[in-house]
Amino acid sequence: MNCLSQSTARNKFLRKNQPRIYDPNPSISITVAMPIKFSLYLDFVRFSAALIVFIGHAAGINWTGGFLWQVGAYADTCVVVFFVLSGFVIAYVTDTKEATWQDYCASRVSRIWSVAIPALIITFMIDSVGVRVAPELYLDQPWYGGDRPVLRYVASFFMLHEVWHLKLVPGINAPFWSLSFEAFYYLAFAFIFYSKSWSRWLVVSFLFIIAGPLIAVLFPLWLLGYLAYLKSKRITLSAVASSVYFVLGLVLLAVSPLIRAIDTSGFQILGEPILGRYVDAFAFYLNLIGAYGLSRFGVPIKQPICSAIQKIASTTFALYLFHRPLIQFFSYIGPQNPADIYRRFLVIVGTLTIVFILSPFCERLRTDFRKRILKTLQSRPQWQKR
Repeated sequence: MNCLSQSTARNKFLRKNQPRIYDPNPSISITVAMPIKFSLYLDFVRFSAALIVFIGHAAGINWTGGFLWQVGAYADTCVVVFFVLSGFVIAYVTDTKEATWQDYCASRVSRIWSVAIPALIITFMIDSVGVRVAPELYLDQPWYGGDRPVLRYVASFFMLHEVWHLKLVPGINAPFWSLSFEAFYYLAFAFIFYSKSWSRWLVVSFLFIIAGPLIAVLFPLWLLGYLAYLKSKRITLSAVASSVYFVLGLVLLAVSPLIRAIDTSGFQILGEPILGRYVDAFAFYLNLIGAYGLSRFGVPIKQPICSAIQKIASTTFALYLFHRPLIQFFSYIGPQNPADIYRRFLVIVGTLTIVFILSPFCERLRTDFRKRILKTLQSRPQWQKR
């Protein structure tokens, strides 16, 4: 095949296989072209991060008898990766696709609620049965929030469950905590990016006063993702420089548990460690820039591999929000011994199976929500049309 034919074939492939990028935490799928290998890398990272969080939580002694307990040391690191990745993707969509605040708002709200609402329903149903048939998996366990259920679910629905570190997550679904952070970051960024008035800074300041110091102090982690996008867009790195960025970031992430083990009691907000999370965010920032640079080199990735990665990665957000109640469900319907191989198989494979079944439903729900929200935001009141 000559060079012209190769170029034509490559262009047809790219048009047919536009990379889809998903915000690991609530966002919108993107179909605007970007380096396909980098897009697939983001897909791989976000699903891997959600999988690590899931395995880390499933490793509890009461659920799988400590199976793969070592993975749990990276769970919070993966949430930091989500924050940075979220900032990167938001930078991308606002730069290339979402030109108006209405588009932005419809995309963010639909992405959050299309998975959060089913997650709240699943959590309520599983907890309602589980606390009666298997109270040992709930009562006196550190993750279960059984008090003030109405307040917890209402606060979680409106993403207010972590304001001032109230810890009002719904029932057993502790991973819900990060959604409150993301929601405030999305809202703050909307005012910063779409409003041109100086008063937007007053609004953003007021938002973070409502959110509390912990959400405010972690906002720079999210902004590192935005900065990574700007830097990747504006500079061109050599293969060697890209490799250095990529590997250095990866190494820092790999030693994250060691860094977090250092006594940083002087760097805490509301009892939560801060320094280790900043190191993780900077590490992933370096890794993103390196990955973007490396995406210009190497051989093309075959279409079946692209499709498989994209299909698996599309379940990320559902996996993140559904896994914790599903771990409970498969624990109390399975063999009584947590270390039983069938119990471990049921908890891990059963959870992943349900997530893969429900993910397409969530995506259809997102599409419907977005259309309805966008239509509402774009319609003007009758008195304005006169």
